[in-house]
Amino acid sequence: MRADDLRLLFDYSYAATGRILDATLRLAPGEFTGPPPLRGAMSLRDLLVHTLDAERGWREFLRTGIEDEEAVLEPAAFPDIAALTRAWREDETRMREWQATLDDEAMDAPEAGRGRPLWVCLTHVVNHSTQHRSEAAMILSHLGQSPGDLDFTFYLRDWTDD
Repeated sequence: MRADDLRLLFDYSYAATGRILDATLRLAPGEFTGPPPLRGAMSLRDLLVHTLDAERGWREFLRTGIEDEEAVLEPAAFPDIAALTRAWREDETRMREWQATLDDEAMDAPEAGRGRPLWVCLTHVVNHSTQHRSEAAMILSHLGQSPGDLDFTFYLRDWTDD
């Protein structure tokens, strides 16, 4: 997979996450941190913090080869959606800066520790976020705040200027 292909997938992922975060802003007080309307689900905040933490953790591991188990994000550090949105935008900037240094040859290089090509690991990051966005979208929809269509094809067709 080419570096530009991965950047496109991350562009989509950040746009779709933006829709989730925007829908979350429309929630009533307490719905962000409170129990979810679906049995067995995490709170919306816990789910979104986990997703951000995974993106951040994978980037740092792939960038440095070091897993920092102590750097796990705690949901309590994000009392409201504004705090989480700020953290996500900062992390997006770091991810994009790192990805800008990657070329097609880097995509095929084995990542540290597991030997899979870098593109496989980055595809996993996008896919993991997609799964949790779908869970967040379900919670939001149950709370009356659907984020709308989140499919990649809608991004390509409707969300870009191309």
